[in-house]
Amino acid sequence: MLKFISKLFNILLFRILLAISRLPFSVLYTLSSFLFFLLYYILKYRRNIVRQNLLGSLPSTINPVVIEKNFYTNLCEMFLESLKCMTISEHNILQTIHCDNPELANKYFHSGKSIILMSGHFFNWEILIYSMNLLFHHQAIGVGKKLTNQEFNRLTNERRSRFGLNIIHADNIREEFATLANANTATLFLSDQYPGGATKGYFKKFLNKPSYFLYGAEKYARQYDLPVLYARFEKLKQGSYKIHLTEITDKPNDTDYGFIIEEYVRLLEQNILEQPEIWLWSHKRWKNIENYYHN
Repeated sequence: MLKFISKLFNILLFRILLAISRLPFSVLYTLSSFLFFLLYYILKYRRNIVRQNLLGSLPSTINPVVIEKNFYTNLCEMFLESLKCMTISEHNILQTIHCDNPELANKYFHSGKSIILMSGHFFNWEILIYSMNLLFHHQAIGVGKKLTNQEFNRLTNERRSRFGLNIIHADNIREEFATLANANTATLFLSDQYPGGATKGYFKKFLNKPSYFLYGAEKYARQYDLPVLYARFEKLKQGSYKIHLTEITDKPNDTDYGFIIEEYVRLLEQNILEQPEIWLWSHKRWKNIENYYHN
């Protein structure tokens, strides 16, 4: 009975979010201003984490206080834009995001070659996830972790796949990748989050701090001999994003171990420093540093 009530509640909540997603962008951005005030000044959502992450990560010429406030503004816009994606039309999402050099990926499609796309948690990565199958010729594949709430996980993935995206979960990526890697696919890895410990990651200094990175993208690129491209994020204005592709390698097995991750981190860091306010600073990125977080 409790399970049924919980499922019913989740479906009702999801329907409410769907209703909000049908509001015009102009209304959603007005709501985002209220949400910013609530998160930043009242709830102080993860402000200690954001401040600690920003500390020492940016050049001295960049004011971390300004970045902190701009980050929360973008975080709130990202949340409401993500809701909008649940009901947005194909035409409108392509008005929101575009890639200025899709031919770099599409050339591999025409030669029958699958690829790996690497990027980070920039705002709004959800828009990229929704639009991948529209931006590129390849069959789009997204790799992600399952949400704790199974019903929300199912409903969210149904929406994410509206434009043809296939979703595979990190828990069983090995089995699913084996069936998809040679099917002319473009698999997106957002490899900038904490991998869960030193034994699960590749060590690399990142934003002036010792860090570990998920190695999966390089592992599968080598195993299946797949070209790797970096998708650089740029926010042009409110509700408008641009992707630019950079080739990391077209012959992964001709490179030294770690080359792909090293190049990825270099491009990721460059991307962050260009627009630090659109990266996910609220994530506990540096858990590997002893006593780094105190809350």
